[in-house]
Amino acid sequence: MDKLLRKILTVIAVTVLPLMQANALTGAWRGELAFGQMKLPLVFNFSETGGGSLLCTLDSPSQGAKGIPISVTFYSADSLSLSCSAIGATYTGRIKPNLIDGIFQQKGFSFPLKLSPDSPIKERRPQTPRPPFPYSIIDTTFAAPDGAIMSATLTVPMTEDSKKIPAVVMVTGSGPQNRDEEYCDHKPFAVIADFLARNGIASLRYDDRGTGRSGGNYLTATTYTIKDDAVSGVDFLRSIPCIGKVGVLGHSEGGTISFLIGAEDKADFIVSLAGMAISGKETLMRQNSHSLDKMTLSDTDKANSLKLIELVFDTIIGQVQRGVVATLDIDELSIDNNLQVPQQILQSLKMTQSTRAPWFDAFLVLDPREFLGKVTCPALAINGEKDKQVYPDNLTVIKEYVPQAKTILIPELNHLMQHAVTGEMTEYDGIRETISPDVLDIIVQFIKKQP
Repeated sequence: MDKLLRKILTVIAVTVLPLMQANALTGAWRGELAFGQMKLPLVFNFSETGGGSLLCTLDSPSQGAKGIPISVTFYSADSLSLSCSAIGATYTGRIKPNLIDGIFQQKGFSFPLKLSPDSPIKERRPQTPRPPFPYSIIDTTFAAPDGAIMSATLTVPMTEDSKKIPAVVMVTGSGPQNRDEEYCDHKPFAVIADFLARNGIASLRYDDRGTGRSGGNYLTATTYTIKDDAVSGVDFLRSIPCIGKVGVLGHSEGGTISFLIGAEDKADFIVSLAGMAISGKETLMRQNSHSLDKMTLSDTDKANSLKLIELVFDTIIGQVQRGVVATLDIDELSIDNNLQVPQQILQSLKMTQSTRAPWFDAFLVLDPREFLGKVTCPALAINGEKDKQVYPDNLTVIKEYVPQAKTILIPELNHLMQHAVTGEMTEYDGIRETISPDVLDIIVQFIKKQP
């Protein structure tokens, strides 16, 4: 009888453990893959079916990827195995109290990956606006010049004053982004819109074309297409009776676009946050040089790599100037110019070539110096001292070509206008601050001073 009872209890334990473990794992678990000095945050989201089975999806916050399907191939009280066919990866881990200690494998490479329960979003992103809001939020749309319908949010302060309300159109940085310019769960444009509205300033922010609920195709767009979309937003704001002065507030590439719109005399004022003032080629060369510095390369390998990268860029620029688009043979360029370059650099250049789009070609030849001198409206340009994407000395160029611009360099801030330690992109996800309150104050004071 005693043996039979023990057998029954064992069967019960084996049956119940998966359900208990599913309950224990339910929620988000976060970890970081380390590639030398680079870190890639990953978030595994576990949920449970009505029958007690464990489900999982994967988020890569710094890559803007969410909800990637994951297959749970095995789990028990103390271990877990996952598979992701979409990215050709697997993860196997040992389950411990508040920790999953495992190995992430992808394309023949293995990386240790420890996962811990993720903090609630309210704790990780305390600046993200939450209701109730003391202003009006209106879902709306406007049409781009090519007919694409842009889905937008209009934020209007509540005021009994009969005076016209100043407003800004917000323009995101490079790459397709939503209206909040969301990155690593940070929503800087939502934070800016909230602060502006609380200080009597309206704003229009929208999903980039082909992103979110907006129409159009981002893959065929260039900086100038994105500029035209923003100008349509300016025109839309001007059509609203309560709106007065209309400016453009842009971040990164959006900051450059704000100056481009100012040069066309289509904005009453402009605000550039980390906007590029040197050419696209110069900016990308700086970024590549910085990336190579973080790799374990010899001085010769780095020098040869930079020479090849510049040669690729110059070849593409030559094609653009001739109105030609042709595939580059990276190996041939390397051999013909006697450049011995590490294999990972060659592969990276080949990938860039294979995914080359009109935006990249246009960005390489873009040189803001050609239009900055045409900007006559009031301008504010802010950069962070620790910006590793658009370096602070871009402010010097802006001041040279736009003498009336108010240029401000703020210590300790990175490219996202967060207080940072190194300024590297790998820090973005771990920083709780979405945007420095000092930056928000400076923007408001600048806009309020416009006549």
